[in-house]
Amino acid sequence: MSRALDWEFFLADPATAPHPPRLPPRLRAYAVARTARALLVYRRHGWTTAQRDLQQVRPGPGAAAIGALPADAAIRLARRSVFPAQLILRVIHPDGLCLPRSFTLATYLSALGLPAEMTIARALSTAVPKNSFHSWTELYGTVLNDNPDVQVGYRVLQRISAQPPANRV
Repeated sequence: MSRALDWEFFLADPATAPHPPRLPPRLRAYAVARTARALLVYRRHGWTTAQRDLQQVRPGPGAAAIGALPADAAIRLARRSVFPAQLILRVIHPDGLCLPRSFTLATYLSALGLPAEMTIARALSTAVPKNSFHSWTELYGTVLNDNPDVQVGYRVLQRISAQPPANRV
């Protein structure tokens, strides 16, 4: 087994999903810049403005091939993209918890051309009221940046995603 595959099982099962293509450098640079800009909007203007910003994210140059990936390859690529998105978050908003973390990943993936969806939910039961709300990012119904079973203990309040260009007003 090659060294690259030794750690890959942490990201996805290499036996079931095809290898995703490499991201074009221009597309990755666009996604990084777009995500950094969105995080700055979130820090300066709050969640209401940032939410509108996420809905208006357009895929970058070369995103058509990424957006056309089969779901299992897209999910594998998305899991590989969690780390770069979190690096952007730690530079711009170092103490960000679940909301900025999910917002960052959803923005990054949307800029890559993937139909990521940010989910905001309320716990079905909790002993600590300040922990009753939570947020995570999904792609094709698969939780990317949290425990896969997180959906079980929460009632979804809102799902936010970038609107496809045809649906924009």
